[in-house]
Amino acid sequence: MTKPTKKILIVDDDAHIRESIRLALEEQDYINVEVSESPDVDTGIQQLKDTNPDIVILDLHMPDKSGFNFMDIARQDERFANIKVIMLTADDTMDNVFKAESKGIGAYHFLGKPFNVADLQALVLSLSLPI
Repeated sequence: MTKPTKKILIVDDDAHIRESIRLALEEQDYINVEVSESPDVDTGIQQLKDTNPDIVILDLHMPDKSGFNFMDIARQDERFANIKVIMLTADDTMDNVFKAESKGIGAYHFLGKPFNVADLQALVLSLSLPI
């Protein structure tokens, strides 16, 4: 059986976090991944337009613009209405969960930092497989 390929965009200002996420996703055996990385919101928006990913793994707190700013910009383009978003943040409070849900793009899932590799792999897999 051929494994499905999923395009994943990681937007996080911490290069070590981006590398950890990429390695974690490449180490699982159930889907093929094409990973794009961005250190900031502006570059992330350009990569969103260039790659049209299936899943965005998004840091909430970054210099200049936040993950919420990324979502505000992305939701202005109907092409991205079905993109699934994983907010990866140390600030996974209920206020932020509700604020994320109000942004209106696809599925929002929160995963706290530091993240468990198996939890991240399972979440990406669950968002990648048909229901």
